Amino acid sequence: LTSVAIPESVTNIEMGAFFRCSGLTSVTIPGNVTSIDQHAFASCSNLTSVTNLNPTPQSINRNVFNNDTISNIVLYVPVGSVETYNNANVWKEFIVRQRILSVIPAVDAPSGQVYFQGQTLHVDSPEAEQIGIYSVTGTLLYKFEKTAGKADLTIGRSGGILIVRGSSGWVRKIKN
Repeated sequence: LTSVAIPESVTNIEMGAFFRCSGLTSVTIPGNVTSIDQHAFASCSNLTSVTNLNPTPQSINRNVFNNDTISNIVLYVPVGSVETYNNANVWKEFIVRQRILSVIPAVDAPSGQVYFQGQTLHVDSPEAEQIGIYSVTGTLLYKFEKTAGKADLTIGRSGGILIVRGSSGWVRKIKN
């Protein structure tokens, strides 16, 4: 396990949930999580990126991470929440950054102008534009130029959620 996006249905991350998961490098915590129990991410020695989508930092103890290198982990938070996290116990010890992709529409069934069919992404928009495909943690996975009208791109993966962004300003969160 190297990366995990905790489902939005989760409200509490249980004690020791990812304890000693040394392969874990990034984690995304949804906005619905209101509590994180002791040692949930303790001894995750390769953790370098945490995205916490809750605009209000959860009240946690240092033993949630129990990591001497916590000050080297980048913490991504929703737009407008940087100061709140910089003043919150434990969270202020991270390198706090604002999440660029902060407001993303809900996951929709394939319809309209952006959808997956198998491993092929279909984008239909009137303009020629640059398309970026991102993981839920904001990592750019693919980038391509499309002409006006419909364009298709075969993605070498299936399953999960991706964020598709057009340079004309639209953003879609879709299931792959």
